[in-house]
Amino acid sequence: MRNVLSPTTYAPETSFGIRTRTLILLRWIAVLGQSAAVLFIGFVLHFTLPLAACLAVISASAWLNIFLGFSLNSGRYAAPKFTMAQLIFDLVQMALLLGLTGGLANPFAILLGVPVVVATTALPIRSAAILAVLTLSAAIPLSKYALPLPWLEGQRPNIPDLFIWGQFTALITATGFMAIYVWRVSMEGRRMQAALTATEAVLAKEARLSALGGLAAAVAHELGTPLGTIALVAKEMTHALPKEGELAEDAQLLVEQTNRCREILSKLSDSGAENDPIHARHTLSDLLEEVATPLRKSGISICVSTTEKGGRTDLKIPVLRRQPEIMHALGAFADNAADFAQTKVDLSGFWDDNWIEIIISDDGPGFSDAIREKLGEPYVTTRAGGDAQGHGGMGLGIFIANTLIERTNGVIKLGKSDKLGGAMVRVIWPRVNVETQTTI
Repeated sequence: MRNVLSPTTYAPETSFGIRTRTLILLRWIAVLGQSAAVLFIGFVLHFTLPLAACLAVISASAWLNIFLGFSLNSGRYAAPKFTMAQLIFDLVQMALLLGLTGGLANPFAILLGVPVVVATTALPIRSAAILAVLTLSAAIPLSKYALPLPWLEGQRPNIPDLFIWGQFTALITATGFMAIYVWRVSMEGRRMQAALTATEAVLAKEARLSALGGLAAAVAHELGTPLGTIALVAKEMTHALPKEGELAEDAQLLVEQTNRCREILSKLSDSGAENDPIHARHTLSDLLEEVATPLRKSGISICVSTTEKGGRTDLKIPVLRRQPEIMHALGAFADNAADFAQTKVDLSGFWDDNWIEIIISDDGPGFSDAIREKLGEPYVTTRAGGDAQGHGGMGLGIFIANTLIERTNGVIKLGKSDKLGGAMVRVIWPRVNVETQTTI
């Protein structure tokens, strides 16, 4: 079964957390809503209810907010245990308020499930499940033991048990549905954020390598002059000293080591060539050869070709700007093709007046039908044994490559190779977006 590209150096971090400021804001909204509802029922509708007790329960949330606002840095993310403690407090506070105002007969009983929904966005699923159990534990006694629902003086509504149990069922069902939905959405957001972080890490790595190459060239240039002087003095010493003797041998060793240093600096200077204007561009064929070169040691047959579409001969081969995004993405696709090819990998380049196209194909098993429609989404993989460090495949490779290609205004199409029978990756760019105006 075909694996989608699986980088082994980027680990998705599924982080949880919510700012204390957000919890405080949500609690202030609850305080205002609860206060408005209680005061409206008591002073506008003139319903009978334990007003003082209700306001005392509401004021507990207000005092907690005041305490947290002055004692903590509300801009920081709250620790999971601290967040859990606050949500348990909110659950207990809401249960007490409902117990004073009719229990599950209260139309606002559905709000008892709000802490569970918040927990699914800010806490691990285990913590949210514990809070859900606590919510269920609070809802059961509220269905039987609660003060009467506020009503007109001297009157008491007749609430049938069937309605109460309907409310209980609605509370559990709505809470469960909203919690699962919010959990799925928040999890997708976390996974996407982790995938984007991995993409940024790839670009940062390419930038660091480029900067390191430029630094190496500068160092080689600066050390070239003193090394040349040392080499000249060492050679004069070998001519001036007698042929036999320890000093002559030391002088000859100094000459040899100086030459070795100059060779090393020459290699360092070459590695910084990407900052050179000539190195900043390459033809389409040179690009494919550069991508193919590391693969030739794998023992797989690597075939590179470039063809002008339509059979015309008046169009010169495109000269492209060297872009780290393109180099990394094509290199990742080519590595993946070589890993799963049986005998051959084909890298083909095509161009016409408006478009440049690169096709990477192999004679391996091809992409699995089960995941073909999902290719390009983060964490889609068929490689077994992935771990927290990304070893074994976390399925970020195609997502990262696709993101990098999109940054260059390119489009990726994945499918089956008609030529070799295995996987096929097709990358297409408008010429104007990747071609340089200069020639080589």
